[in-house]
Amino acid sequence: TNHNQAKSFSFGFKVSPNFAWVKVQEGPMTNNGLGLGFTYGVTADFMLLKNQNYWLSTELDVTSLPSKVQHTGDLKGSSGNNATYKNVQFNYNNQYLQIPVSIKFKTDDLGGMKYYMQFGLGMSFAMQKKVETISDPSIYGNSGLTSHDPNNPSNDIYDFAGIDNNKPDPSLTFKDDINTFRGSMIIGAGVEYHLSGNMNMVAGLKFDNGFTDIFADARVNARNNFLSLQVGLTF
Repeated sequence: TNHNQAKSFSFGFKVSPNFAWVKVQEGPMTNNGLGLGFTYGVTADFMLLKNQNYWLSTELDVTSLPSKVQHTGDLKGSSGNNATYKNVQFNYNNQYLQIPVSIKFKTDDLGGMKYYMQFGLGMSFAMQKKVETISDPSIYGNSGLTSHDPNNPSNDIYDFAGIDNNKPDPSLTFKDDINTFRGSMIIGAGVEYHLSGNMNMVAGLKFDNGFTDIFADARVNARNNFLSLQVGLTF
């Protein structure tokens, strides 16, 4: 008999490096390269319909998700700062608590291996927000800073308010705050390899396609997506 036939639940741990990019829907912003992030977390799979081929897959993950964007125009500083900033880049490295839920379709055991596909949704909540703003001249001036928390009101001096004679010019503004909630669609595929007893090794690819706006700025609408290489153990 197969070692898995009687199992209706499995618990595990996983780690996964991810490659992230931004898709700008509207606004004067463009993706500025791939970012390398990382996920770690716990997994729990529950058998559905008393059938070994159908599983409800849940996870609790901590995901660092880099998002690199560049403004396509010039920007002007805030708080009476009338300087014009060129080539402004924003390198975000936000950390999310992510709760993905998906349906996993597994094949029967084929020589100690099972193949799977999964489809689902992810809810993510930004726990730590960090942006490195690069500009000419530097927005940080002589402060010695190289990055800041974009959502902390005390850092609004690093927003771009387009101040010109105290009248904001919309084309020269950008508020760097990040939305806390991120929703995504998830598609994945991989393999489970039986090691011994109840222990399996899981390896696969997962595409996490964001469908909510990551920026709090009204003029820019963008999604962040990532592709991750999943490696884990289940019991």
